Amino acid sequence: MSERAAPPRTRPWLILVPLLIGAAVSVALGVFGSVHEPAGEVPWQRPFPSIYAMKVWFSLGVLLLAAVQLCTALWMYGKLGLRPRPWLGPVHRTSGFLAFLVSLPVAAACLWALGFQTYDARVLTHGILGTMFYGAFVAKVLVLHSRRLPGWALPAVAGLLLATVVGAIASSALWYIATYGLPR
Repeated sequence: MSERAAPPRTRPWLILVPLLIGAAVSVALGVFGSVHEPAGEVPWQRPFPSIYAMKVWFSLGVLLLAAVQLCTALWMYGKLGLRPRPWLGPVHRTSGFLAFLVSLPVAAACLWALGFQTYDARVLTHGILGTMFYGAFVAKVLVLHSRRLPGWALPAVAGLLLATVVGAIASSALWYIATYGLPR
């Protein structure tokens, strides 16, 4: 007779560990953006007419991939009333990886070329949410690989990640489009 190993006991308070590590990442990025002398431009903006055009278009790509992330997560968790499909997991993981990858040139342009700015509430909000996005990403990866956290931890941290990326994009790219139109 074989005995099964008991499932690991969950410890809800352990959610603080990935959240604190994520917060440290967010603060470190904000401090870097604050103390670094802004360069004003980045080499990868070249195909675009301005750094702002590059940031808007890449951010729209991230927003689209975040929507794919949300839809596939809801589908996998059975919240859409649709039968799970075997391709959902790979699509979810790939869209998340691509969203992170596409966000990197935007974040690097923000932190390297423009710095962490505080001259008005919208810009400050964007900077805080932008740095929080990477902290929330780190927290999500840590929660994803933990066996000691309760089942609600992953959707909660994933929701935080989604909220920060949508907030960062709403306070920058969507604001830019509403104010100036789509960049050409």
